[in-house]
Amino acid sequence: PGANDNASGSSTVLEIAKAFGENKIAPDRSIIFVLFASEEAGLFGSKYFTEHPPVPLEKIKAMINLDCVAHGDSLKIGGGKSAPELWNLARELDKQYTQITVPQTWSGGGADATPFYKKGIKTLYFVSTNSYTYLHLPQDTPETLDPALFEKEARLAFLLLVNLANNNFQLP
Repeated sequence: PGANDNASGSSTVLEIAKAFGENKIAPDRSIIFVLFASEEAGLFGSKYFTEHPPVPLEKIKAMINLDCVAHGDSLKIGGGKSAPELWNLARELDKQYTQITVPQTWSGGGADATPFYKKGIKTLYFVSTNSYTYLHLPQDTPETLDPALFEKEARLAFLLLVNLANNNFQLP
């Protein structure tokens, strides 16, 4: 159990980091790849990170959160109302390459993005729509995941990060 919540998000982070390394992508900006613990218990991992950052918080320009991204029928990207420039970039990349996002969004963080949002860091939260069928249940197994959705979501997150990290997109 836990294939979608949240082995899907964790494995996406690891695969994106691997893709940067294997493709010898040398971004203009530094990237911190991090996996958090204890989200459901109180956001302990992400709160700790924002309270004890490895770099000054003002140097962190954006946080992309991936949670429950491999079960469902499309991708919802939260944070679009509070970080419209990031959201518009993600939607444009989606239109060009993956075509999986829905137009609904919300303000603020959500899940592990919340402590970053509260510290004034722009956040986006990737979560698949209708993804909670097996949330916190023993049935949350790899067999319930949608590999095609998962691959497109990972591709979109990778493309977004490449754009953000390579100064193709300016953040204040």
